[in-house]
Amino acid sequence: MKLLAPLGLLGLLGIIALIIIYIIKPNFQQKYISSTYVWKLSLKYKKKRIPTSKLRNFLIIFCQIAIIAACALILSKPNQVLKAQSDVREVIAIIDSSASMRAQTDEYSRFERAADGVLELSDEVFSQNGVVSVLVANDEPYFLAERLAAENKETLINNVKKLVRDNACSYGVSDVDGAIALCEDVLTENPSAKIYLFTDNAYSYVPSSVTLMNVSGEDEWNAAILNAYAEVEENYYTFFVEVACYGRNSEIELNITVSGANASDKTDTGAVYSYETLVTCPQDTVQRIIFRNQESGIEEYETENVTVYPIDALYSYQVVNIAINETDSFAEDNNFYIYGGQKEVLKVQYASSAPNSFFNAAFLVLKAGYADRWDIVFNEVKQGEAPLTEGYDFYIFEHQMPESLPTDGVVLLVDPDSAPAGSGLQVGDAYDYRGQQIPLTEENPHEILKGIDPEIITLSRFVKIIRHDAGYEEVLSCDNSPVLLIKDEGATKVGVMSFGLDYSSLALLPEFPLLIRNLLNYFLPPTVVGNSFEVNEKVTLNARGETLYVSGNAEQSFDEFPATLTLALPGTYDLNQTTYFGKSVTESIYVRIPAAESNIKAVADSIAEPYSEATAEDFYKDLLFCFAVALVVLEFCEWWLQSREGM
Repeated sequence: MKLLAPLGLLGLLGIIALIIIYIIKPNFQQKYISSTYVWKLSLKYKKKRIPTSKLRNFLIIFCQIAIIAACALILSKPNQVLKAQSDVREVIAIIDSSASMRAQTDEYSRFERAADGVLELSDEVFSQNGVVSVLVANDEPYFLAERLAAENKETLINNVKKLVRDNACSYGVSDVDGAIALCEDVLTENPSAKIYLFTDNAYSYVPSSVTLMNVSGEDEWNAAILNAYAEVEENYYTFFVEVACYGRNSEIELNITVSGANASDKTDTGAVYSYETLVTCPQDTVQRIIFRNQESGIEEYETENVTVYPIDALYSYQVVNIAINETDSFAEDNNFYIYGGQKEVLKVQYASSAPNSFFNAAFLVLKAGYADRWDIVFNEVKQGEAPLTEGYDFYIFEHQMPESLPTDGVVLLVDPDSAPAGSGLQVGDAYDYRGQQIPLTEENPHEILKGIDPEIITLSRFVKIIRHDAGYEEVLSCDNSPVLLIKDEGATKVGVMSFGLDYSSLALLPEFPLLIRNLLNYFLPPTVVGNSFEVNEKVTLNARGETLYVSGNAEQSFDEFPATLTLALPGTYDLNQTTYFGKSVTESIYVRIPAAESNIKAVADSIAEPYSEATAEDFYKDLLFCFAVALVVLEFCEWWLQSREGM
């Protein structure tokens, strides 16, 4: 047992006071009593064989002394020792692994400096027979070494050197607060452990429990491309580039190269255009450069933080490379690539024995909405001409059906008068409600109904689907008869609308183009949404075939969709697939370093205060309750003995 407040033992002086009280206490009292009382009392004592008064008095004194002792011990905070606090020096070294730690001076990076600093610190601690832990702070901090003693010095040295040898510094933002939180595991065992953070950031606030070891170089600077993107303006591309200089004022040379310019498709190499301009960059100020079509009548001009530069009229491109021709301390953000300028052509054929303008109008809306993804070509078969059953990506047959289904694209059968070979359908007669409008009912929740309320869609006539094979899913029904079916089995992608738009309210509702859009997204899902991302982003991938291959900065393949890909490295990723219809499709995305990491002179807000759960209770078990119980028992015993004294 250990007393955390030994001065409480001064309460034992009360025992001396108790003894003094008993010494000066008179042995008798003068009282007038009746002789009858004395006689009865003498008879009582005469009947007792064992005198108990002396024993009871002794027990009362003992209880009183014990009560005083218990009170003194309670004041002294008695505790049971669970474990002893360590007197050995212990440190926790955190290596910041953010992208900015890749900045160099004379080919000696900040990350290498941090690693060498950790080795020097560990050597000092081990020489004192201390304990060292090493943490790496990236997007998911982890222990490189945990509580190693001097005999494990070589293990720590090898681990740190391997970290540098493998160039394990990340390209993203590090979670320093997460690393501090991991330190709490060690602090729980030893609250006296000291934290050393090897980083290149300055902080406006650093807690006293953390020692900041800044490894940045005074002369380091960085010219960076923070972001770049393309937008269509009046049918031609405009390129927007954001650049900045950190650590100095500078005039940087910016080059932009457009490859595959104005190519008809991805197989066409197109033209190559190159442009060059000088950008004046005041320190820490973002500059915006706009490369815009010169046919719009603009000339090069500069306003505050914005420069407009005229370029050729570009209605398509395959890749744009933007580069800074400077030798700075951080080269990883001196290049940027823009993809997505060469759209995939989506060929749509519409064949109808009684054509209407509804489908054409819907695809015109979608053409604008999908301008960043598809170049939609809508072809309406003229009356008297036979529709094709190959060569298109999306087929619409209305009223008059083909003899057999196309096998190289998505097929939508509308108000079918017969069942094409291979469709798996058996079509009956039309059912006419003679002008009465019947609302539709949702049979099964489905992606193609996203954003659509079926109950507002009504029909007055539809064709009975007598039978369909098991591959079809009934999505909508009218009067318990299926009117919208979907089949998605490998290369067989079929939608069936067993009603005509002229007998339905659907064509007059915004739900109609929405339904067509949902059909496209369901049968022809985008491989990835967007073409530019930051390091460590997670993107969702889809495919129009069985397998999607990722090449470039990551070599992976996926066969279950949707899939998730973590973009751990900057650069270009190529997404390759062969669709169910045998079409080879390649798309590229670019992954950039987070713009915040380009500021190699950044000052962060603060470092989180490490929380240690290690308190006195981790080393001592409080016995106060036990002594309190004992005190209550002693007081009860003393009271009981006192109550028996006159009996």
